[in-house]
Amino acid sequence: MAMKVFLSAVVLIVGMASECGAIVAPPKHGAAFVAPGALPSSRPGLSLPLRSSHRRGAVTSARGGAPVMAASLTGTAKTATLAYAILVGAGGVFAGIKTGSKPSIISGVASCILLSIAYMKSSTPLALGTSVALSIVFGIRFKKTGKMMPAGMLGIVSALMSVLLGMAQFS
Repeated sequence: MAMKVFLSAVVLIVGMASECGAIVAPPKHGAAFVAPGALPSSRPGLSLPLRSSHRRGAVTSARGGAPVMAASLTGTAKTATLAYAILVGAGGVFAGIKTGSKPSIISGVASCILLSIAYMKSSTPLALGTSVALSIVFGIRFKKTGKMMPAGMLGIVSALMSVLLGMAQFS
């Protein structure tokens, strides 16, 4: 059972990462069309006006000037952040109920809240910081226990999220 959950999470994140190029595919393939100066949205026809930044390759919002993720990774990283928030929150609550551990519930819910805020505000740095911190925590736990479930699995998923969010942040 644990291996099925692990493989499902890895397939979900890898599948999301492989869909990056589909965001800019022509509409006949079911993806949003990205016109120059527009960011793809969840609904066809809606887009956020963007302007170039002084940094090479950076794109900023026309309203606030805050850096936004590159158009090809925006939807992927945002969707992955939501899936990751649900996985971490549900895992923390499940582990807390199963073992009676209040720290598991608190850390799972706190991480879920941080990742949900990152999702709602499209804050790649917040999601990246949270996933890197969780990668370190679960890596340490895996080294101490040697158990693949849950520390090893969540360490790998957190590392994959860190890579995806790092690509989105620094592309």
